[in-house]
Amino acid sequence: MSIYITRHMLNPEMFPLKANQRPGVLRRWMQSLVRRWRRRKMIMALEAMDDRLLRDIGINRADIKRAVDGFDDRELRMAPLAPVTMISHTDNIEYREAA
Repeated sequence: MSIYITRHMLNPEMFPLKANQRPGVLRRWMQSLVRRWRRRKMIMALEAMDDRLLRDIGINRADIKRAVDGFDDRELRMAPLAPVTMISHTDNIEYREAA
């Protein structure tokens, strides 16, 4: 194992780390776009769930938007394990005929 010294180690005031700097305008704008997209995606996923499942999670249907507003970036990246299944138009016709 070798030991080496970088310019930053010698004089850290001359070479500020990029991690300490704020991201640029374009990056902040892109991050806000991605966050809004993830938020809308999460709202759609929760609205697609039935009331019983939402109750198990602890969310009322009327409180979905408020609950999603409280999520941080890590929680907004969560994805459902099972894909959302859509009821086809033909299924609705069969139910209407049975009624």
